[in-house]
Amino acid sequence: MPSGRREILLLAVLAMAGCTTAALHKGKSPLAAPQMSSDSVVLEMFSVRFPFGDSGVNEKLWAAIDEQQFTPELRERLARNGFRAGVVSGQIPVELAKLMQLNDKPPPTDEPVSTQIDELATRPPVLKRHLQIRAGRQSTILASAVYPELPVLMSEPGQLCGQTYHLAQGIFSVKSFPQADGRVRLELVPELQHDQPQQRWIGDQGVLRLEAGQPKRTFDELALSIKLSPGAMLVLSSLPNRPGSLGHHFFTEKEAEGPLEQKLLIIRLAQTQHDALFSPPQPLKLDE
Repeated sequence: MPSGRREILLLAVLAMAGCTTAALHKGKSPLAAPQMSSDSVVLEMFSVRFPFGDSGVNEKLWAAIDEQQFTPELRERLARNGFRAGVVSGQIPVELAKLMQLNDKPPPTDEPVSTQIDELATRPPVLKRHLQIRAGRQSTILASAVYPELPVLMSEPGQLCGQTYHLAQGIFSVKSFPQADGRVRLELVPELQHDQPQQRWIGDQGVLRLEAGQPKRTFDELALSIKLSPGAMLVLSSLPNRPGSLGHHFFTEKEAEGPLEQKLLIIRLAQTQHDALFSPPQPLKLDE
């Protein structure tokens, strides 16, 4: 059969079968766009450095952050151990927008989640990351550098106790739980990973497996649980009048020859798969 007749016959067969070719849709990929799992959420995280004890941040900024989202008992435990936590919903306070460099060009550096915080000395004062997690699955947010030796004072009702950890790094264990009303409940627990990695047996759905990892101390009494709407932010930092506390070590940074700096950790609910239940996240807006 002549080649011309073969091409005509092939096109006719494709038309009858309802097939199309990539050539019929120039500029469009024939591959389907990747989809997040139905229970996934995306968090935007900003790590912001500023001069230690800066009154504009520790006083003026926090006056615009809602700390009443947490119970008085939890706020008191957090404060005793040098932590501060609050929520920003709706428009962002001008002071916070400036710290996050939302009006600056280029935007904050977008780093992978695995970036070590102790590399901040050679990086901009604002780092931005994304973290995608599924419902109930544990993930980790790095909060501090690795300290070769870290003496920690823990304040409990009626007593003050201390312990020294070696090769210690502050982290937050984080889990997400999408809610029926479109919000997402975040659970964050501060932990200290310390010493050399060790192998241990872990039980997982009735099966034992050998896993390597550092020992860790979990501070369940300082756990945070908060429900965020899309676009809302959880803000975490330290209290400058609690030197030596756990919060101080989580949220301060000092270069070899530089001054001591404080840090803010800002966690924004950027995306959730419950789009059918509510409007999608709104862009960041500044408080006029």
